[in-house]
Amino acid sequence: MKLKARPEDFKVEERLRLRPGRRGRYAVYRLEKQLWNTLDVIRELERRHRFRHIGRAGLKDRYSRSVQYLSTITAGPPAIREKNWRLEFVGRSDEPVSRDVLLGNRFTVTLRALQPEETEAVLEAWPVVCRSGFPNYYDEQRLGSARHGQGFIARRLIAGHYNGALKLWLATPSANDDADARRRKRTILEHWGDWRACLSHVPPEARAAIGWLIAEPGDFEGAVRRIDRPLLELFLNAWQSWVWNETLTLVLERSGLDLRRLEYNLGTFAFYRRVDAGQFRYLSRLVIPAPGPRARFTSDRVEQAMTEVLARERLTLDAAKLPFRLRGLFFRTWDRPAVVVPKNPVLSRPGPDDIYPGRQRLTAGFFLPAGSYATVLVKALLPG
Repeated sequence: MKLKARPEDFKVEERLRLRPGRRGRYAVYRLEKQLWNTLDVIRELERRHRFRHIGRAGLKDRYSRSVQYLSTITAGPPAIREKNWRLEFVGRSDEPVSRDVLLGNRFTVTLRALQPEETEAVLEAWPVVCRSGFPNYYDEQRLGSARHGQGFIARRLIAGHYNGALKLWLATPSANDDADARRRKRTILEHWGDWRACLSHVPPEARAAIGWLIAEPGDFEGAVRRIDRPLLELFLNAWQSWVWNETLTLVLERSGLDLRRLEYNLGTFAFYRRVDAGQFRYLSRLVIPAPGPRARFTSDRVEQAMTEVLARERLTLDAAKLPFRLRGLFFRTWDRPAVVVPKNPVLSRPGPDDIYPGRQRLTAGFFLPAGSYATVLVKALLPG
């Protein structure tokens, strides 16, 4: 099976509760893009077009054709067109674009290069997913700050190992790196400690941190403090999301369900093949908090599972915090449903694949609430 063979094979469009009009403090823009991730577009808007205080509801990766919305309190041009992205002013609002106004996303996903047995498995699993949903895992793109076999940047920060955290970020490859990124990181590692030599190789978002080390060699905590706040938050959220995933897998493994396990580079997903009415009633009400000192549990089973996951990390919930203070930066907790059911699902009939001769393709459309992953739904459909 092939996913995202072309950007148009993975379409996603945000649905907001905002209704931009003629008046309001915030200018709201519609962003349509492919082959760019959201943060890179935002940096371009800040650097080249002087946008400030940009609000966003979510992040969309580069390997999709996506539509999302941004807001700003600064006046910008009515439209910007660049290669592979365009921005268009759609109105004003009294409220900024943020996660608080995101209802969810509508997806249209084309599965390609399907073997006959894969097509059969998808057609068999589709009614189960539509009726009983699927485990609401964070997918691997959310866990992007983990590095090959060396863990999460946030875990180094918790331990106060700031040099190690910076090295993981800037000089250690991740699973999503392309060849150029790997070469750049090898070069940075070779020059690690010679901060002037590193400066020309690090990405723009790291230059303030490396510039600090040029001025104050050895002050790695000071360098970490100069990383953009949204990026630091992503580092923390990636580790929290992995702990959440591991907790859900442990809960499912102890539930007596018929499971199919799928290994990924940081752990194991567990998907149920079928659930009865009682099991679904339990799972549909189950909520798992993100780990942090303020986490609150409504299920003893979930609390025990998360405690065990953290024990493997030699941590407790109370110890999941940063050893330095930076206003507004901490391990925030949030509640996330264990299971999600897609809305308005549609599945095409199998047809011949126009890219991969002799194989089949299917196209699925569905709506997922904010924070749920279409790629996890796809994994729930495939054979074990």
